[in-house]
Amino acid sequence: MTTPTQCLKIGTRTSELALWQTNHVIARLQAAWPDLECHVEPFVTQGDKTLDKPLPQIGGKGLFTAELESALRDGRIDLAVHSLKDLPVEDAPGLTLGAILNRAPVADGLVARNGWTLATLPPGTVIGTSSNRRRAQILAVRPDLRVESIRGNVQTRVRKVADGLYDATILAEAGLRRLEMTDVVTEWLPLDIMLPAPGQGALAVQCRAADAATLALLAAIEDGAVQTAVTAERAFLQALGGGCSAPIAAYAEINHGKEIFLRGLVGSVDGRALIRVQGSGPDPAELAQRLAAEALAQGASAMLEADQSPISSLQSPLTGKRILVTRSPEQAQAFADKLAALGAEPVVFPVIQFEPLPADLPDPADYDWLIFTSANAVDFFFERLETRDWRLSLVSSLQSPVSSLPKTAAVGSATAFKLATFGVAVDFMPDEFTGEQLAQGLGDLTGQRVLLPRAKIGRPEIVALLRERGAVVDDVALYDTVTAVPTPAALAELDKGVDAITFTSPSSVRNFLQIVESRPQGFLKPLGSKAVVACIGPVTAAQARELGLTVHVTPEDYTIDALIEALMRYWENRD
Repeated sequence: MTTPTQCLKIGTRTSELALWQTNHVIARLQAAWPDLECHVEPFVTQGDKTLDKPLPQIGGKGLFTAELESALRDGRIDLAVHSLKDLPVEDAPGLTLGAILNRAPVADGLVARNGWTLATLPPGTVIGTSSNRRRAQILAVRPDLRVESIRGNVQTRVRKVADGLYDATILAEAGLRRLEMTDVVTEWLPLDIMLPAPGQGALAVQCRAADAATLALLAAIEDGAVQTAVTAERAFLQALGGGCSAPIAAYAEINHGKEIFLRGLVGSVDGRALIRVQGSGPDPAELAQRLAAEALAQGASAMLEADQSPISSLQSPLTGKRILVTRSPEQAQAFADKLAALGAEPVVFPVIQFEPLPADLPDPADYDWLIFTSANAVDFFFERLETRDWRLSLVSSLQSPVSSLPKTAAVGSATAFKLATFGVAVDFMPDEFTGEQLAQGLGDLTGQRVLLPRAKIGRPEIVALLRERGAVVDDVALYDTVTAVPTPAALAELDKGVDAITFTSPSSVRNFLQIVESRPQGFLKPLGSKAVVACIGPVTAAQARELGLTVHVTPEDYTIDALIEALMRYWENRD
């Protein structure tokens, strides 16, 4: 087939698996349409940003798709490539599925330490999964195991098991095969133990419903048999009113007579009850409706209503807790809103404010790498660029898939997301949100020029590590962090006492102590000796301990969501 030269802008998430899937779709399109040009546009989605809370708690439905769908609607991209299981069953307004293709094996694999299988896992061992579907089916077979939330990409989850943070995790066979990582699997779980998510293993290409030209291009790569099978599975999910995070499983196969055989499952998240249905028929929608009705007649509706409601403030261990937020005024509100949504009483007490410095920013286009260690650094960097007439050309070069200069690295999903708001894709982000992990991940930098725009008080270790790898580093201080002056109202709230104090940087610890220890009441009287001290990461925690504080809470991952979740676990365990 031939087609006039055309260029498609294709949106994708930035994980290695998402990029594999996108490149695979491009290869299929270009095999069908040899003159077709494709340009990849990477996106950081809400699911990628919020790495540390369980998916059901933050609303799994559409969690990995909203940013891509917005870009489709406003014309920034022409296509978006997804794992079909991540897409809500209802088409987003103005959008449609242009093609479903290439279903990989649908099984799930157990990745466990010591070569354990599901049968040989010792009682009480911890399996990491954020899927209620997997949780329900595992606990139905092994109620003596502990299931805890795990987040991160495939490689990160495997590493967390290898590092002993979890005893095992469960991963989709499709992703493991696409990443050539099947050697980590200790057991492939049979379908009578672990039925897959609706659409698992299939790729979906989303486009604008009115884009006839693009739909015509996509028609050439549609797999009709896969499309029929997953339509039945997703119709079963839809008929039950379930979203991506519900403990609903389904798998359809097409026999030689083109009859559809569909298996479905609904479970309680504690694994105490599983409803299984199965049947055959020629029409995917009718078959799905019939089996869903059978499941509902057996009590599926009550199970879904009882088990899948998101955590509420009434259930939250933060209910009624006064929690001090010491972030800057620009950053405090989002943190406070999340605490309030879980029933806490946030006490906003900013101890930091940012002041720009008159540093001369070098031309970033002269560098091989731009490295950002905070979202604040991104803001100040682009504020400075506003005064330069080469800003647009720089952003254009950062976005170009053929440009290698400069590349961009970011510490943390919040920093990556901030860069995305300026239209800049991140070339590298470490799994661990530390400067040390970033420097190590970049590898040999011999002769590479690195621009590090950041705060005046930035830690010197990252510069030393980059230089050890051969980089020529320009460390440019764009802004300073200074101690904020608290308002009388804020001091009055502090005097009432708090249940917890949160710190999100070493400077927040220093500035807070400077403020409260200068007060006539001293430090312990207004806060109480039992206040919980929660630090966002080990560097902040080390500063707190050095200054005489006892640190009670430090999350595994260094984000606000992880800090909140760690506080919840702390009070759950203490209570």
